[in-house]
Amino acid sequence: SATPSTPPPPDPAPVTPPPPPPPPPAAPEPSAAVSEDPYTTAAQRFQQDQANPFKNMKSASSSMDSPPTPAPVPVAAASKKSSSLGGLTPVDRFNRDPTNPFRASRMKLARLSVKLKGKTTASASVSTPTPTPPPSPTAPPPPPAPTLESATSNVSPPPVAAKSTTSSTPAKARAMPKNLNIMPGGTVLALKDTTSKEGGAKSSACGVLSALAAGSKPSAAAAFKAPEGVCLPYGAMEAAVEAQGLTSQFEALLTVLETAEIGSLDAACKEMMDLIEQVAPPENVREEVLSTLGEGRLIVRSSANVEDLEGMSGAGLYESIPNVRAKDAAGFNKAVAEVWASLYTRRAVLSRRSAGVAQEQAVMAVLVQELLAPEMSFVLHTAHPLSRDPDLLVAEIAVGLGETLASGVRGTPWRLEVNKKTGEVKTLALANMSEAMVVDERAEADGKLVRVQVDYSSQPLSISPFARATFAKCLAAIGTLLEEELGCAQDVEGAVVDSDIFIVQSRPQP
Repeated sequence: SATPSTPPPPDPAPVTPPPPPPPPPAAPEPSAAVSEDPYTTAAQRFQQDQANPFKNMKSASSSMDSPPTPAPVPVAAASKKSSSLGGLTPVDRFNRDPTNPFRASRMKLARLSVKLKGKTTASASVSTPTPTPPPSPTAPPPPPAPTLESATSNVSPPPVAAKSTTSSTPAKARAMPKNLNIMPGGTVLALKDTTSKEGGAKSSACGVLSALAAGSKPSAAAAFKAPEGVCLPYGAMEAAVEAQGLTSQFEALLTVLETAEIGSLDAACKEMMDLIEQVAPPENVREEVLSTLGEGRLIVRSSANVEDLEGMSGAGLYESIPNVRAKDAAGFNKAVAEVWASLYTRRAVLSRRSAGVAQEQAVMAVLVQELLAPEMSFVLHTAHPLSRDPDLLVAEIAVGLGETLASGVRGTPWRLEVNKKTGEVKTLALANMSEAMVVDERAEADGKLVRVQVDYSSQPLSISPFARATFAKCLAAIGTLLEEELGCAQDVEGAVVDSDIFIVQSRPQP
């Protein structure tokens, strides 16, 4: 049979060459907003380019990361408080907030600062140095004047006699405060004759306390006693400095303290204190103290014109030297000089600067009183120190001298609260201070105290609620009397000696 023929394969389709690749798109022209500044970096130009494909993504990411902007509050809806305090720092808002419980005392301090600053304007020649005119453009600049910082940067502070600080500081005549009675050297005042113009608010208050104590009946609920004392008035320190021929150096150092930078202030304060600790009151002062107060133990206390004021208490700012005797000339004179010198500690100088008080306007009197040997000491706040409730008195009580409360002994004192209207007594805390500061009766009077352990199992205030209530009501009666007599809420310091209550100090409560 015939074999079928195989059809021929079809012709292959013609191969079409691939089309040429499209030309690359032209680079977008830079936006007009892109900076042409030759110093602009490439990254900055990239971010500014409106044709940047990542620009919108970056903006969206930023908007997601940042919190939404709150809608503006209409002015009419804003509260009076926010409208008056807006735009201030939190501290400023706290200080100016009318509901701030501490605002009144801060405002009193501010008003006092303005008042004192106005009184010291006349003496601004010391507190504000006269600016030196700039040198002529053609003249070479003058060499810098030596300063306390440059004089002491490479060497330790020299003794006072070297006058390193004052050698380049011209002495200026000191303008003493005009509202004070500056007494001649060697004057000793009885407390009953001392006013704030001669011996400061502290000495004056002690005189008032002595008069009130003398007029109180022992059986009265508010009966108390006050320690005997005398005052070495304003002007005694300056007279002692003049007697040693140190007035020019003293006045030059005052100028340095007024203008010294923080870095050089320590050296200036030390030099001033070293100078004052060289001097001593005249011999007749010690003899008069001895004849008035006897040979017993004394406490020598500060009484400056810039402490114990309403809005400026200065509590703990200046020195008190306990446990000295007037018959010991060296010890007594050293204690007086240390109290005088405490007017120029770094802390005291900075405190006056912050209050706007010129250094030359600060003066120091000295209060000398008999030293008590109490079983307990206390501090009264005749208005609640936190809530400012005038009906609530708070008492803090500790075993031993008042230095136990003031010197930072660890622990808590007895803390009692009394409602002055109802007589209700609350125990806020029981004492747990392990030590008390006392006078060692067996040792010589050397200006020092000792610490002893306290056994609270034998203390009536710890074991008897009745003792706490009775004592608290006595303190409340005394605090109320002092508040009425002195015209405002008081911080009162006192002690218990052989069941008698002594009041040693009262100052306006800050």
